Amino acid sequence: MKNNDSRILFAPGTISAPANAPIIVADGLRTPENVGALIRLAANVGSTSVILVGCNEMKENKIRKTACMAWDYVKLSFVPTPADLLLLITPAYQLVAVETSPQSINIYSQPLPRNVVLVVGSEVHGISPELLSLCPTHVHIPMTGPDTSMNVSQAAAVALFAWVRLHVANA
Repeated sequence: MKNNDSRILFAPGTISAPANAPIIVADGLRTPENVGALIRLAANVGSTSVILVGCNEMKENKIRKTACMAWDYVKLSFVPTPADLLLLITPAYQLVAVETSPQSINIYSQPLPRNVVLVVGSEVHGISPELLSLCPTHVHIPMTGPDTSMNVSQAAAVALFAWVRLHVANA
């Protein structure tokens, strides 16, 4: 997908989701199928914004195939750096990294903010140190089995539906 596609351009500070739905940010993704899965998840929770940071061009047809009908409802935006990301996000939203880090806390112990930007990382390297440093809150998904890694779209699903549980299911 080319970065000059008119459907993915936003004016600075204008990205927000309707009714304070989450915004999804993915850092350094390499596979279009994961991008499509994130778009589909965004539509599941009423979000209209998925932002890719530092991602290379990907084949739009592969993204669309995985996103299915969600492609028509969710805007996909590209920014080259984490600093550029901050120019797009309205100040009312808080960045929350979904990443195991020295300061991360269990996602089920920390209420996610109503106005949240959920940040997930690449399939191989996770969230870049630069972007991680911009997130005041880090949450991790507790895993009790021998494999402690999770696909980026699976991790996003866990985080998004933890948000739904707090802000939609009990509303």
